Amino acid sequence: MKWFIYYLAFQLTLVLIFWVISKRKDKRYNAAGSAPAEGFEPTQEVSIDPVTQVVTRVYVNPNTGERKYIEEKNNENIR
Repeated sequence: MKWFIYYLAFQLTLVLIFWVISKRKDKRYNAAGSAPAEGFEPTQEVSIDPVTQVVTRVYVNPNTGERKYIEEKNNENIR
């Protein structure tokens, strides 16, 4: 029975470690609500989540082609 408790504790620790790593590495957690970096320009691409009504705008860097998806603070200009 003792080995089973150790096994469960090990599994729980392993899951927590992977969760923390994924939360730090995932760009979606870091980009939400932040301002676009220098060199990024807003596009006309806007998406509205039908459930939460969160408006997300696409920003693109014309030099590299990199895209960022950032939540809009002011939703009045969209509708």
